[in-house]
Amino acid sequence: MSDRHTEASIESLLGAQFVHSANAGKARCEPGWHWQPMRPLPDYDLWYAMSGKGQMTVNGTSYPIGQGSCFLLRPDDQVEATQDPVDRLNVIFIHFSIIDPFRQLPFIPAMLPERHTVVADTLLFEMLLNRLLQLVHSDTPWRVAEYDLIMKQLMMQLLRFQQTDNASMTGKHRQLVARVISYIREDPGRRVSHREIAGQVGLSPEYLSVLFKKYTGTSIKEYITDARLERSMHLLMETPMNVSQVAEALGYSNVYLFSKQFKEHYGSPPSQFKWKSEPSKAHAQQEDQK
Repeated sequence: MSDRHTEASIESLLGAQFVHSANAGKARCEPGWHWQPMRPLPDYDLWYAMSGKGQMTVNGTSYPIGQGSCFLLRPDDQVEATQDPVDRLNVIFIHFSIIDPFRQLPFIPAMLPERHTVVADTLLFEMLLNRLLQLVHSDTPWRVAEYDLIMKQLMMQLLRFQQTDNASMTGKHRQLVARVISYIREDPGRRVSHREIAGQVGLSPEYLSVLFKKYTGTSIKEYITDARLERSMHLLMETPMNVSQVAEALGYSNVYLFSKQFKEHYGSPPSQFKWKSEPSKAHAQQEDQK
């Protein structure tokens, strides 16, 4: 998120009004807990993990859950969450709505923080969340105003964490993607699943797919195919291996599939690039002939 967008978001948030919902609480998730609402969310949900581990999927994108994981879920989001059966989750959830108090119109979600944030200062953040829970179930005359002010402070905290984390996380993500690329190119003929590749860098397959696409512009499957075809070109042009041998060496189940992908990638069949020169001789043999 750019500085300009952050400033615009803060300005919009300060002009909005956060309205509380009775659907709020704190819970230690039961054994076998699996959150999957039957319908898209009807309102906003600030969902925070105090402890435990798990995985949250929002509109098809998966994120790891750990201490300090905060999700700002939007109306109509489709969500699903699971927990580690050994390290169960302790969570706080606060449902709310946002309106433009002057025009009485819904708030523009694009001005909100991103859906997933890892909170650095958990002590302050949890203190604010606990105060919100107290306000939801109180009837003090200043409840509406205090609730609105605390929600705005939480939103600005999320924006701050995202702005500072994005720079450092970008570097870490690039390193992880570089490790995946190195792993693929090390042996392009190796048959390996996305789960195995993700295990090499300690990420979920879904999250790795998102990062890989973001930093390379292509999917992992497409990259594996490209790396395999690049290696096949080298083998065809610089070794005496024939087309069938190259296809087998690179893990293709049949020559037809290999030839089809090769032609789609390079515009010509692999036989056209077949190595045709004489095998090179050792330097000692060349010296003896002189």
